[in-house]
Amino acid sequence: MRLGEYMKMYRTRNKISMKELADSCGFSKAYVGMLEKGINPTTGKPVSPTIQTLEKIARGTGQDLDSLLKILDGGQPVTISRSMPLDSEEIKLVDNYRELNAEDKDFLWSVVRRLCGSGIVQNNKINNNYGVVGGNFNSEVTIG
Repeated sequence: MRLGEYMKMYRTRNKISMKELADSCGFSKAYVGMLEKGINPTTGKPVSPTIQTLEKIARGTGQDLDSLLKILDGGQPVTISRSMPLDSEEIKLVDNYRELNAEDKDFLWSVVRRLCGSGIVQNNKINNNYGVVGGNFNSEVTIG
């Protein structure tokens, strides 16, 4: 299923408007309309949302990101951007994270959020040495 199909199905099942879905995801109504249509009206090309956008949609529809990605088919383009390559330790962290079940992922994120609030992690960095979350990726991938 494509992202737009999922969003429209979610709205229909929950009897909510585009505006209500937009509000729950933190988007404009126009952006939700574009995502549902799957075409960028400016370029005429398929919409390729970022992982951050998918995460907002997942939260706004009561899913976790992993569950949403499993719903989407292999034809859904997704844009991932990164400002610098991951080092070997970061790659190990990502690989280990992907093997966790949903409950353990939620727990891990609660710990990261707690660290961010405590001042140990600030500006997406631990002690100003290593990035934890986020980044500016500039490559396009397909989730499959």
